[in-house]
Amino acid sequence: MQIVKLLLLNVLFLVSYMLLLPLHIGLFACNSILIIVLAVMYLKREKQQKTRTFQALLDGLRNLQDGDFSFSLTENHQQYNDEQQHQLITLFNQVTEKLREEKQSLYQRELLLDKVVNASDVVTVLVNHRGTIIFANLAAQQFLESSMLLGKLWIQVLEQQMPDLLQHNDKHNGIIQLLIKEELDGVNRSADAVNDKTEQSWHLSRHQLKLHASSHELILLKPITKELHQQELQTWKKIIKVINHELNNSIAPISSMCHSGLVLADRLNEPQLNRVFNTISGRIKKLSEFIQSYSQLARLSIPQKTNFNIVKTIEQFKEAYQLEIISSKPSIEINADEGQVEQLLINVFKNAKELSPNKPIQVNLSIDESALHINIRDQGPGMALDVMKKAFLPYYSTKKEGSGIGLSICREVIDAHHGKIALNNHPEGGLQVMLSLPLAKE
Repeated sequence: MQIVKLLLLNVLFLVSYMLLLPLHIGLFACNSILIIVLAVMYLKREKQQKTRTFQALLDGLRNLQDGDFSFSLTENHQQYNDEQQHQLITLFNQVTEKLREEKQSLYQRELLLDKVVNASDVVTVLVNHRGTIIFANLAAQQFLESSMLLGKLWIQVLEQQMPDLLQHNDKHNGIIQLLIKEELDGVNRSADAVNDKTEQSWHLSRHQLKLHASSHELILLKPITKELHQQELQTWKKIIKVINHELNNSIAPISSMCHSGLVLADRLNEPQLNRVFNTISGRIKKLSEFIQSYSQLARLSIPQKTNFNIVKTIEQFKEAYQLEIISSKPSIEINADEGQVEQLLINVFKNAKELSPNKPIQVNLSIDESALHINIRDQGPGMALDVMKKAFLPYYSTKKEGSGIGLSICREVIDAHHGKIALNNHPEGGLQVMLSLPLAKE
């Protein structure tokens, strides 16, 4: 287009030259000056257009360099009447649009990844080659009890917040045991209780990776205590089923033979045989009761959840176990298996009653946004720390006639309802059992 316009000016000059010279020199001179002025103005205008185009491109590239992909150049055929300039502007806008879409897509993926990582219960920490923390998810902040981890040295954080983990700093993959403060949200715990720690199992793994040509280390800590408990419980259930099957097959004929022996002893009038067979029958009855109590753990089914008023459920045990019930609301709806929750409460109330038979049991109910918290405290002597650590193990009991099944059933019921259970000694005396169960959905 520019060449065509310049050719037209040259043709106009040649025509004036042929028509005006040599008779009209003055008119030719004026015409020549006018043509020169038009040419200069046109060239100046073209230069200004190119300058504006290059300046716009320069500004756009600077914005791209600063990470701003929202910038685009105006496509105006009157302003950019040169076809090449127009193509250049169009191509620039297409490139920025593609970069903008890719950046938006990358931002969405990063946002999703950030939400997934922060929603996970796996402690995730990324450390650079200097040993400085450059990323820590919410689980890591809660685990290390600090929201200001970025920029700190990983070793120093471990020394201050988690010295137990420091001794495993040379391990790259394996299961470790750590003493962790176990707390239930929304439950009022005493100062001494906060200092109580429970041994928990964690899977530790370390991964070396390159980021921006620099060495980094990704540290992952996954809590596996609940999974190990579930696996242990399933193993015990299988053992119980096998033992029950074998013992029942043996008890039935022995019981029948004892009955026949008692009948024969009565006919022969032999008191000594009567005592023998009665003793055997008594032991068989005790063994049957023993098997029956242990089989409860194996028979626990998947909870059939419904909405019901937990306050009303607890109040039905008020007289039997001397309960002092304190509730933030007269009616609290939870979503759970009512029969299993009743069995859970009976086991806890029964243990509390055995520890303080002539004193009331305090039951405190409170709620937060999503869960019900029940604090059950007896007035007994409390529980030794070494016993507390083993309290939820199947068949572990300090009672002479205890089966060690009650608290194991409690923990399985709580786990099946995605709740929490914890024990601690109250500073004023007595044992506290803290339960957490999900509220009913509106």
